Amino acid sequence: MQTKSKITNLEILLELAKKHGAGNVEIIQKSYTENPVSFENNKLKILESKENSGIAVRLIKTGKIGLSSTTNPEALERTIISAIEASEYGPEATFEFTKEKIDSRGVINQAHTDIPLEELVERGTKVVNSLSAFHKDILISGGFNLLSGETVYLNSNGVFGERNRTVYSTSFYANLVRGEDFLGIYDGNSSLEEFPSEFEMQNKILEKLNYSKENVLLNTKRYPVIFTPHAVMGIFVDILNVILNGKTIQQGISPLVGKLGQKLFSEKLTLNENPDIGTAKIHFDDEGVRTKEKKLIDRGTINSFYFDLSSASRLGSGTSSTGNGFKGGLAAAPVPKLTNLQVGQGKKSYKELIKNIKEGVLVDQVLGAGQSNTLAGEFSVGIDLGFKIVNGEINGRIKNCMVAGNIFDLLKNITEISSEVECVYGSNFIPWFLIDDLTIGAK
Repeated sequence: MQTKSKITNLEILLELAKKHGAGNVEIIQKSYTENPVSFENNKLKILESKENSGIAVRLIKTGKIGLSSTTNPEALERTIISAIEASEYGPEATFEFTKEKIDSRGVINQAHTDIPLEELVERGTKVVNSLSAFHKDILISGGFNLLSGETVYLNSNGVFGERNRTVYSTSFYANLVRGEDFLGIYDGNSSLEEFPSEFEMQNKILEKLNYSKENVLLNTKRYPVIFTPHAVMGIFVDILNVILNGKTIQQGISPLVGKLGQKLFSEKLTLNENPDIGTAKIHFDDEGVRTKEKKLIDRGTINSFYFDLSSASRLGSGTSSTGNGFKGGLAAAPVPKLTNLQVGQGKKSYKELIKNIKEGVLVDQVLGAGQSNTLAGEFSVGIDLGFKIVNGEINGRIKNCMVAGNIFDLLKNITEISSEVECVYGSNFIPWFLIDDLTIGAK
């Protein structure tokens, strides 16, 4: 009954927009509740649930787009008027809202029975106590978060969709300051089924803390370099996301413009988007367009880009939305964004990759990836957490080192991709990369 009431309210607003002369209208309602159990610097924080909801209206009147939103349930009609007024000065509408009906199945995952708060506090306390025993000055933060969200979509073409999702998240961060030596180690993940194991994260962090007991010197030169899944995501996949984005293609600023169907990378590299897996599992986007699986890079060949309604319409040539239009916030217009990503696996385990290296580097956490010249495929990042490999074993932590390059050069020459993948941030399934002969700069 609650959902039916919400649909009725949206229908009333939609009709109001039509009465004010809007020919094309879409309304999206989003709400969420957040229930965290958090620790900060070895202590339990005050536990506060958060709840928020709002409605966004996007409409087309006399060929111009108007956008407005509100989190005030008493101001819904005013939101329509604001969108009508905004359309007078809005951008030109190069598209219409979707007419293709979507599956309105609603529930993406069914939340389990709530775990008692006391149990989560106890579980988190055990992790904090275990990690803090490593060193008297180490500070542990993190915990658990249960996020439940609902999205209801309706447009003037009769397209309706609803989705409900509950995401279980676990994360911990260890911070140790020894004089001028700052060591930070993070691990976290999300799931649609249950809280990811805090003890697995604890063990991973402890392993890296033990690897970091001794700092080792590294000379500036070329090394074989292994990138962990987090580093692959933070450098390579993030840059690929930008240059495959339909908006950068439409604007003509991506280096991949005109390169569709061309083989630009190693045959070892395949990149898929699969909206049916991971915590970003979704069957329609924030523009009411069906999502679908797509192969973005197929064995090194640029196979497809991803679009929202606006970027697809502006590119022309029969291009249509790929179901990737998502709002960064309630008040924002949708932009192209990917959901769940999969990088194809290789044949050797990451432990084999490490074992076969006489002298090399393992890069795990990086800093400054956002400052790279992503549109040129270039990156220059600090190695926030990295280790030296000697005779197939981790030999110690490296400090004050940089890694830089161009992904068009490096991804042409991938030496190996691991057979295992790791779930990064709950929605990206990423393997380890080995790239031979890469310069690591050391101060």
